[in-house]
Amino acid sequence: MPARHAPVMLLTPLQSRLAASLAGLLVVLMLYILLFAPTAALALELAAPPLPDLTTPAEPLRLGAESHQLYEPDFALFDRGIVGRAPVDATPLQNNVPIPLNLEPGATACYVVQKSVIFSGSGNSGSSNSKRELEGDQDLDRRDDNTNTPNNNQGSSATRTLYLSANTCLQPHNITADASTPPQLRFLISTSSKDGCPDATKPAAGVQSKAFEQGAVMYSLNATDDVYITVAAPSVSKDFQGIYNFEIAASIDAYYYQYSSQNGQLLWMDSDAKSALLQTASLTSNKSQISSILNAGPQYELYVQGTKAPILDGLTRSVCGMNNVAQIASKRLDNGQMNNNELVRTKMTDKGPGGWPRQQFYFQGLTSSSSYSGILVKYGNSTANSKRQSTGVIGGGGTVFPPTDFQTSAGTNCNLITDLDFCDDVQWAAPGNNKFNNTELGNLYDAYAKEMYDNFQKVMMQIPCEAPSTQRYSLAVDCNNCTVAYKQWLCAVAIPRCEDFSNQSNYTIPRNAAQAFPNGTFLPDEMRQDLMKTPAFNTSRTSFIDEVIAPGPYKEILPCVDLCYGVVQGCPAAIGFGCPQAGKLGFNVSYGLRDRNGGAVSCNYPGEPRTQVSASGAVTPSLALLIGALGLGSSLLL
Repeated sequence: MPARHAPVMLLTPLQSRLAASLAGLLVVLMLYILLFAPTAALALELAAPPLPDLTTPAEPLRLGAESHQLYEPDFALFDRGIVGRAPVDATPLQNNVPIPLNLEPGATACYVVQKSVIFSGSGNSGSSNSKRELEGDQDLDRRDDNTNTPNNNQGSSATRTLYLSANTCLQPHNITADASTPPQLRFLISTSSKDGCPDATKPAAGVQSKAFEQGAVMYSLNATDDVYITVAAPSVSKDFQGIYNFEIAASIDAYYYQYSSQNGQLLWMDSDAKSALLQTASLTSNKSQISSILNAGPQYELYVQGTKAPILDGLTRSVCGMNNVAQIASKRLDNGQMNNNELVRTKMTDKGPGGWPRQQFYFQGLTSSSSYSGILVKYGNSTANSKRQSTGVIGGGGTVFPPTDFQTSAGTNCNLITDLDFCDDVQWAAPGNNKFNNTELGNLYDAYAKEMYDNFQKVMMQIPCEAPSTQRYSLAVDCNNCTVAYKQWLCAVAIPRCEDFSNQSNYTIPRNAAQAFPNGTFLPDEMRQDLMKTPAFNTSRTSFIDEVIAPGPYKEILPCVDLCYGVVQGCPAAIGFGCPQAGKLGFNVSYGLRDRNGGAVSCNYPGEPRTQVSASGAVTPSLALLIGALGLGSSLLL
């Protein structure tokens, strides 16, 4: 059956023309509505802005006020340095808080001390005893006439002294046989908020520059606003490898890292071929403070380097630098305790003239016939149990003192002894023998001196020491003065101060020339025969030394005659004690006179250091010790 299709409606010609006309009319109507109809919304009339009042002054620009975000051009075809400088990230420094950093050679680091930090708290405003006047520092490069004075944009604004300091902890090392050190870091300081951190290559006018010296720098200025600091590491030659590492700190109280040029804080007492004894000067002159200082424990550290291996060069004023590279040191460990061991030990002691507190350092394992330097470091406001870095503590970075030079001897028959029970003032090398170590040798001498002193006490029992003052042997002194003076004299005579026989000093005399050295050798025959003609040169001062110790030939630094005169002045004439007169027979082989210029140890006295400290108008240490120990007037001394 064929498929059926739906019927199709056909328009007549008249209907087709009518449909086309209606469609055209509809299109025209739509165009008319779109093009010529009135708008659907009316624009609002805007009010005109008022005219400015020209009689009212404009508000001035306020420095330091909060700024708004500004348009910053960014054109791909232009370098950023032409269209605008990118802000440098400056690390803020807080009061007495050190910040460490590694720095490649040729690189720089930027820091800022903000005004809020400078004027916070109750700083000393320059009144601290730790303040260092740097106005006359020859190393200070001045780029204008206003040294250490910031650009003052605030007229009569308040100022406060700001102390900037830093230590070099590591420096590039020399990879050649040359022992030269790398160049030092440099400080650049600016007070211009516009310039920010100074450009190390092209510093602006007003920028202050100062180089580190031996790994340390200190700089102070009167600040009124933010202070910017650039630390610049110099470029180094191919002979050096490694980086710089430093610690920087700012303070409104005092320098956090300090260097003191004051000499005499560390004294070389004596040494032998393998060991050396050093100690601080008296830590107080106030008897009420002795106990508290001793109980506080060691307050100092000591770093040592040999002149043949100067590994500390370039860092001798830096605490962290010496701590990192020193091979010989008495220092505090992380647990707060000192690193006492077989080779290095330190302790607080009140033994010695006057009974004043001192810190003592004893080093062993040194090289004979060698020169060394010891550098003393004191931590600010630290205690025996404090850690190394004292963050937030005024002067917590420590104070470094000038080096103290010392030497070891060549021979082996002078041995350093100290810390004796009876002769507690002894701190020198005495005639010895390698069959005794230093401790054993000291005990032998101490026991011998104690035995001699017991005989003296038996004599003193015959003196009416407890009688009324009008019946005593003297109105000026008593038996206590006598026993103190006699003990000091006895220990200096019974334990003579020893020098190598090769020493050519004019203040020594040869002893025991006829005896063999501990290794069995003798002096050359001609020299020995010549010395044996003088009895004093042929034997030691006492037979105990020749028979028990048997040190062989040595030279003696004679006791100071002051010790003998002290016994005569302090003891009763009834004990029959006398002293030879200078220039008379026997004097030159029994006692010595002090060097009036203080240039050398010309005679031995308890507490007499080999380090000679002199100061204009000051009493020499040896004389001061003698006066304090004997309680006698200076008129009694030579």
